[in-house]
Amino acid sequence: MTKAIVISVAAGILAGYFVLPGWFIDISGNLLVVGLCVLLFFVGLDIGREGTVGANFKKAGWRVLVFPFAIIFGTLAGAFAGALILPSLGIRDALAIGSGFGWYTMAPVMLAKYSTYVSALSFMHNVMRELFGILLIPIVAKKIGYIETIALPGSAAMDVCLPIVEKATRGDIAVYSFISGVVMSIAVPVLVGFIAGV
Repeated sequence: MTKAIVISVAAGILAGYFVLPGWFIDISGNLLVVGLCVLLFFVGLDIGREGTVGANFKKAGWRVLVFPFAIIFGTLAGAFAGALILPSLGIRDALAIGSGFGWYTMAPVMLAKYSTYVSALSFMHNVMRELFGILLIPIVAKKIGYIETIALPGSAAMDVCLPIVEKATRGDIAVYSFISGVVMSIAVPVLVGFIAGV
């Protein structure tokens, strides 16, 4: 699965650069939304076919919220540690960057009002978090554990990376992944706004 994802992204980059006409690039944003909706529909269909989605929600209960809050705390603790190691980055800047949780279209835009330098770092950090999530979810699922996979992509655990989590693990982990992504997506504007004061 990871090879297919990497090949698809590489083929898309090459086609976008060398082959596709400009008008196609202009509508690609809309095509991405449609494609993502179709992808998530089939993930939902696969989870629903198992017939355990209701039982999984009931079984998880309020405990399902432990995971996203642990991921948020761990991410911010890592950002704080990064600020101590990197002298060119202040603690506030590092926390603002870390609080993007992989949402590379929201956090950098908000942080542009705070600092273009921090906004650029936030974009790179969030893109890399999602990309490494896509690449490492199958490996982490196999070598470490299923529940750990939802921490890798951050907020993308509910959309782009949800099919990968579902394929690499099982249906109940996909439920945890979706809820974790939703909670982190809600936390992004709140925490970025609070930390950066924007």
